[in-house]
Amino acid sequence: DKKTSLTKFTINDVVRSGLLVPSSDIGVYAGDEECYYLFRDVFDPITKECHGINEIPVHISNLDPRSLTSVIKNKAPIRSTRCRVVRNLAGYGFPAGISRENRLEVEGILETALEDLEGDLNGQYHPYDTLTGSEKQNMIMSGYLFRVLDTYMSAGAGIGRDWPEGRGIFYNNAKTFLAWVNEEDHLRIISMQKGANVEQVFDRLCRGINAINKALLKQAQTEFAFHKQYGYLSSCPTNLGTGMRASVHMHIPNTLTESQFKNRCCKLGLDVRGRHGEKCDSDGGVYDVSNLQRLGSTEVEQVQTLVDGINSI
Repeated sequence: DKKTSLTKFTINDVVRSGLLVPSSDIGVYAGDEECYYLFRDVFDPITKECHGINEIPVHISNLDPRSLTSVIKNKAPIRSTRCRVVRNLAGYGFPAGISRENRLEVEGILETALEDLEGDLNGQYHPYDTLTGSEKQNMIMSGYLFRVLDTYMSAGAGIGRDWPEGRGIFYNNAKTFLAWVNEEDHLRIISMQKGANVEQVFDRLCRGINAINKALLKQAQTEFAFHKQYGYLSSCPTNLGTGMRASVHMHIPNTLTESQFKNRCCKLGLDVRGRHGEKCDSDGGVYDVSNLQRLGSTEVEQVQTLVDGINSI
């Protein structure tokens, strides 16, 4: 009978995607901040297993790129580098539980904050439904734009309600700094570029996060949803903590088979996907390799895990 006060989310709403789509990897979504406290008996065990921890510690954040201790040494196998974080606004339902009116309000708040960015972060917001079919396809294949939501999020979790209204993408002129609005979370902040310059990509991400948070406080008197233990709160518990995924697209070394490569990455705390995202196969021998853990360590530590792992491989 428990319901959250903001979106009236129940335990049935939390587990709906897993019940309707049994092949779901996780099968639970939070409809708002309160879900993680009210239904902690469900979320905590899943969160611990996802992040490979026995206890959920106090979250510590470090967005200082100067704290990185090394860089990728052999840059030849690396095609591109990308760092992203997910964020939700405090005081609003998350995409699985938000109302149509509040979704549009969140879009307006984020559009204003994003278009306030300056320097190399400056860009323009594009509502999803203003993009042509060819523009969407080209941006998806280039890794700039999100795909149409799959059945896990759309039919199961209800995240795709009123699609594509209230969704959109922001990007700077060089398309090295982007933000997805109202996809799986309110905001997905992305820094990316060709090559293996992890420190440059991470630096741009950190500056973008801080600038957006500053704009939100100034213009809308709100900030990112945060909990002292769970870190930055997300729709899916896999993104709790830093909400960060630092990744590279890379060719498998000639000395390793695909199976050996994946096993090696797993032992180094790295996740391996196809270059076009989850549940995608490799394209031309190129894989997406990233940090696996997001909770229980800082942003700098997670980027360093990626760098150290790539150097080891």
